[in-house]
Amino acid sequence: MTKTEIIKNQCKQLRLPAIANTINETVMKAEKKKITYLEFLDQLFNAEINQRMEKDKERRQKHARLPLCYNLDLYDFTSDNSISPQELKQLRELKWLEQNYNVILMGPSGTGKTYIAAGLCFDAVDQGYRAYFQTMESLVKVLKMKGITRKAASEYKRIMSAQLLSIDDIMM
Repeated sequence: MTKTEIIKNQCKQLRLPAIANTINETVMKAEKKKITYLEFLDQLFNAEINQRMEKDKERRQKHARLPLCYNLDLYDFTSDNSISPQELKQLRELKWLEQNYNVILMGPSGTGKTYIAAGLCFDAVDQGYRAYFQTMESLVKVLKMKGITRKAASEYKRIMSAQLLSIDDIMM
């Protein structure tokens, strides 16, 4: 068994998959650039940290249950709605979330409320928050079923631990 294989096995035991996956190319780069031991370790740990952050972000996005990828950078301000680019930019800073304020988006059908709400939820996940997007109908269903089924109980627990809960179709 080679040293590389031993290190890969040790990484698996220590649950460091990114280091195990990148050890060969990191060693080759280190030998080529003649970097110090500390720089080498820094590169290995950065690879592990970056992969964990990416997986955590993917997990938060999956749990957020966003309907589609709502990118607020692509929001159409030319449509007939009452939100300005400055107001949307201010909402996207998420200061209101840090200060524990609620935001209610109101207006007639087709004005982009769901798009903005899902986009803010997406931005929150992107910035490291635990966010959850839910329709009022499914939220009520979870609340009714939380004591009956395990699935509803775990979903309720996830909702309660969220830092942002975006509820769509409140009046439906």
